[in-house]
Amino acid sequence: MPLQMHTPPVPVLPSASFDWRRTAGLAVSRSALGRPARLLRSVLLTAIAVSFAFPSVAQAHGPIAPVASSYFAKPLQVPAGLEAKVVDGDLRMWLSAPADETVVVLDYRGAPYLRFSPAGVAVNHNSSMYYLNRTPFAQTPPASLTASTPSSWHMVTSGHSYEWHDGRLHALATVALTPGVAFVGHWRVPLRVNGRSAAIGGGLWHADDPSLVWFWPILVLLACVVAGWRTRRAELDRSVARLLANVALVSIAIAGLGLKLHGRPGVSIFQLVELAFILTFVGWGLWQSLLRTPGYFVCLLIGVGAIWAGGVLIPTLLDGFVLIALPAFLARTVTVLCLGCGIGLLLFVIRLSDLADRRLARSRPAEALDHEHGGVTESRA
Repeated sequence: MPLQMHTPPVPVLPSASFDWRRTAGLAVSRSALGRPARLLRSVLLTAIAVSFAFPSVAQAHGPIAPVASSYFAKPLQVPAGLEAKVVDGDLRMWLSAPADETVVVLDYRGAPYLRFSPAGVAVNHNSSMYYLNRTPFAQTPPASLTASTPSSWHMVTSGHSYEWHDGRLHALATVALTPGVAFVGHWRVPLRVNGRSAAIGGGLWHADDPSLVWFWPILVLLACVVAGWRTRRAELDRSVARLLANVALVSIAIAGLGLKLHGRPGVSIFQLVELAFILTFVGWGLWQSLLRTPGYFVCLLIGVGAIWAGGVLIPTLLDGFVLIALPAFLARTVTVLCLGCGIGLLLFVIRLSDLADRRLARSRPAEALDHEHGGVTESRA
């Protein structure tokens, strides 16, 4: 009779004795992992928003498309048939000429710089302003260039309007100002219209910086938010976060309208596309905030958006002239609300995240939680 080998059955360990948390400590709950990840994401997004949101203050040679400036230039005398505008306070001149006329703009040395003609607009590469207006960095003009140097014309556009940086607009900004006097002085851009001497004349004005009192409402708003945040009441947290989100979204919409409808000298298609994106974001945020309970991630996005908008508008609290398409008082009010509500919302992001974790934990059945924590549920016969 042949021998039969019998393999003893392998005992099955109950689930209670097979717990990775007790043996190796390798399993961590999903909520424990999620909370630091959310915190890290909040910090990173806030850092990115702050880095992009706070531009340099608009000076005489300030950034492109400044929202505010201490000086403002305005054309007062323009030859008949021409249209001239100063762009970005006192930085650039925009000129439009009739298609059937020839207009030449002279540079600082009296040499031709721009030529408006039926063919379009051409720039003279033998003009000192051609070198000074090179981007992204100005170049030193050759010392040999004079008003009598032969022109070297190069077409830049087939249209009949052009914009350029002109230091004559803000040259008077270096002059010492008399206290209490707003008008600085007159400037002049020489032209030749169909061979005849002409000029665009205008004035330069200065405005004192706004009062630092504008920064106090931001601190007061944040103090009120912190007082409510320290009570640690879940219902109050949600109510305050909803209120801050709604005020921030309305402020973002107003800021977007002012920034994107500001003509330089006209409103471009790209500006309209950006405005549509901003208003879409605001509409989505209001839908989340008014019709649903806004979660931590919604509050994070709205807070970052508000900080971005407020950061872009900060020069309105530092310089006298507001250049965007909003009244000065409204622009500064929107800046205060964006910064205060945006920073206040970020204080509630982690709190709302913890509330969501606790609510989710209460809604899960015990078996699902045991599986999430690394346990093996014992099978039933």
